[in-house]
Amino acid sequence: MAADVKTKKRRTQGERREEAESKLIEAATVLVATKGFDGFSLAEVGDLAGYSRGLPGHYFGSKIELQNRVAEHIVSEFYKDAADLPIRKRGLQRVNDLIRHYIRVSKLERVKALTFLFTQAQIEDSLKKTMTRLHNQAISTLKQEIEIGIENGSIRRDVDPLLQAGVIYAFLRGQLAFAVLDPSYETVSLGETFIANLKQSIQAG
Repeated sequence: MAADVKTKKRRTQGERREEAESKLIEAATVLVATKGFDGFSLAEVGDLAGYSRGLPGHYFGSKIELQNRVAEHIVSEFYKDAADLPIRKRGLQRVNDLIRHYIRVSKLERVKALTFLFTQAQIEDSLKKTMTRLHNQAISTLKQEIEIGIENGSIRRDVDPLLQAGVIYAFLRGQLAFAVLDPSYETVSLGETFIANLKQSIQAG
């Protein structure tokens, strides 16, 4: 029996690597949020994660590639959290719930890191490609819910789904930028005001 328990606890090399990569990405997220894009080294990532200073370079190859993985991880966590939100009704209600969720997490450390990475993407081509893909994913998610809302009658039929998704996403990105600049920035009340205006603008009569 003891041998069986010991066997069950033994992890494969792939599992150990996956755990190490996850911890390194989490450490890099903290460092981006607190020191900015250029304020730390790969060696510091290894130290903070509790591994050797050379492991981040071995696993990710470069700081840029690690930053790309950080961005993907942050967005992945957002969508995992959003998937757990109760779906009261698809369409306009779901759009409102996603807006509230986005605003609720806007002051988390990982979201602050994402905002820094969006800024850095303006001058780093590799990071720009990743951020563009993540940007398009967010627009697509909102667009899909608006299309569902048009079909189920919660959103007016003359609303342009892609254009409206862009308007919503532009507001949310702006909220994140303000929250990073000013920790006391009141995101919730402004978010609710935006939702009220959005409802008045696109809700089906």
